[in-house]
Amino acid sequence: MIQEKFNVVFEFVPYNESASEKALLMLAANDWGDLDIVQTGLDAVTKKYIEAGAFLNLDDYRDLIPNFYEYQKDLIPYWRNFDSKNGNLYIWQSGPDQLQMNAEPLDMNVRVDVLEKLGWPKLDTTDDYINMLREAAKQFPTSLGQKSIGMINFWGESIGPLLSTYLPRHSGYQHFYKTTGLVDVDAAKIVPLASHPYTKETLRFWNILTREGIMDREAWTDKFPEFQKKWESGVAHSANFAKWMVPGINAKLAVAGHVDMQYIVTPIRLTIAKEEGRNVRYELYNSVRPDETAGLLKTMKNPERFMEVLNFMSSEEMTIRLGWGVEGRDYTVNEQGLRIPMPEFLEIVKSGDPDKELERRLGGYIFIFPTRTNATGSNGQANYYYNDTQYLLAAATDTQKKAYAAYGWNTMLDAWHNNPNFEFVPFDITPYVSSTNLDPDSEESKMEERLMQYMDKQLPLVINANNDEHFEKLYNEMVKQAESLGQQKIIDKYNEQLVSFQERLAELSKR
Repeated sequence: MIQEKFNVVFEFVPYNESASEKALLMLAANDWGDLDIVQTGLDAVTKKYIEAGAFLNLDDYRDLIPNFYEYQKDLIPYWRNFDSKNGNLYIWQSGPDQLQMNAEPLDMNVRVDVLEKLGWPKLDTTDDYINMLREAAKQFPTSLGQKSIGMINFWGESIGPLLSTYLPRHSGYQHFYKTTGLVDVDAAKIVPLASHPYTKETLRFWNILTREGIMDREAWTDKFPEFQKKWESGVAHSANFAKWMVPGINAKLAVAGHVDMQYIVTPIRLTIAKEEGRNVRYELYNSVRPDETAGLLKTMKNPERFMEVLNFMSSEEMTIRLGWGVEGRDYTVNEQGLRIPMPEFLEIVKSGDPDKELERRLGGYIFIFPTRTNATGSNGQANYYYNDTQYLLAAATDTQKKAYAAYGWNTMLDAWHNNPNFEFVPFDITPYVSSTNLDPDSEESKMEERLMQYMDKQLPLVINANNDEHFEKLYNEMVKQAESLGQQKIIDKYNEQLVSFQERLAELSKR
């Protein structure tokens, strides 16, 4: 469509690093080759690009992209906030991120044949998972002729340390994409992460799995390709976090003749939360999405032509086109106004899409343009089929449905939305995320960078401790060092900015 209408073709340039690492390398060398668009991946990288003057100021092209300014008007003030000095608009994101409102949250993924053999065990707390995975190791020492792995992870990616501290966000607190602080939702403030008892219990959980040989011994070196390859092989009893891969993994296992070894997503929270009676789960949604942040380079040769495309793509119609395809070919609309995937569409998904048919239909553009891909649309459905309840139910395999029935779930969302163990409460984390964007020139920002670098190195050591005594020693050292690096001063600055953020947002909204 884009090529026919605008005679514009996009080339996707592969890279071996993470998006943020690659972006930093290019910025350091001041060399982007022939690229026009860069995805920065992390807030800190986004701020470095803006500070360096590497991105075009979109306000200079405002007359060319009126649709963009109208379609994204509720999000643009957040994007302006990245320019702490002038509030200019340099980037966009695929927010708002409301993925967990219509699909399973980013919890655990467990093999159904394991659950069935173990009598459909109750899975609520981290202790429940330890007990289940211990028993799974006894019952399934091998899988398809290979040594089984209790849990796989992709902590070899640059976001690995961050992911290793996520469990408090399933347990009544919230994580705002940094290894420095947690949101205490009830107190409406940010508190230190390293010294928080829920962080300690999170690390203890991973440490137990590691010491007992349940956690993959390559968890801290595997990047996403290695993680995916292991998961597709069927050797893992469970996989952490990456629930978006479940349909594809299940399709590959079905093609290989192992439908009984497919996976479902299951809820997890910290045992300490249950013990303390903290039986509420604040599930975040966010108007900003750091990992899908893009900007236009000042070096691009013809920005006006791209602005034509950007303006065309900035509409609900194009968001649905990229997220669901074409009505009548890929989906139909029922009497309630909900999109229902067509049988042929589902067959492509269930086959694992070996011919990349859906990639050609939908393209990779959902992660380039600000199409509100990860949001809930005007009809209450996810704007991207992969994250929608109707699609997930239609695409669910017989193996998955068997597990849902065994657990008494009418839909897979019952495990969270109708769970007797906790209340599911949507929580807008946006003010906390945005207010923690520190001025790169500030003392606190430099402290924050040093602290996050330290945590990145120390967290793997704590999780890999040899025994309880060693764990306590390394954890206490981490807390002490975090304090000496200025953790409390950083947290105080976060909370100071949180108070003033709403005023700044109101001002930026007038731009």
